[in-house]
Amino acid sequence: MDKVVVRIADYRIAEAPATLVTYGLGSCVAVALYDTETRMGGLCHIMLPSSSKARDSGNPKKFADICISEMLEDMENRGCNVDRMVAKIAGGARMFDLPNKEKSSSIGERNRDAVLIELAKRRIPLIAEDTGENYGRTMEFHLGNGDMLVISLRGGTKVYRDEAL
Repeated sequence: MDKVVVRIADYRIAEAPATLVTYGLGSCVAVALYDTETRMGGLCHIMLPSSSKARDSGNPKKFADICISEMLEDMENRGCNVDRMVAKIAGGARMFDLPNKEKSSSIGERNRDAVLIELAKRRIPLIAEDTGENYGRTMEFHLGNGDMLVISLRGGTKVYRDEAL
């Protein structure tokens, strides 16, 4: 089985039977998009919610708005159709508890919210989510069957399936 590694602030696209994997998800969010007909998928590893508020946009793929848009355009150029896509996400943890920040949302929560906004804009249904809490994760996205595997020391291993796929 081919494993395609997705690094932080980047994305990759592959087709079945490959597995897309990203490591070290803390406050970052991994977004998996899957075209259920072509069995082609993309996985991005997002660091920050929006490029509009950034001082340094040296790598635009670190932002939810740009990375999802670029990955989606790349997938469509390879024959995918947004109307057949579903999404699965993982990450978005609150990695550090800061005493004066109880009421403000963490970067992980803001990343998750930004991803949900981008998916809603494109009407891509979110069918699985493993976000929040206070621990890191690794995410594997198996393109042969659309399964998302989330592995963590604290949360164990979880498999997210969509029986309709």
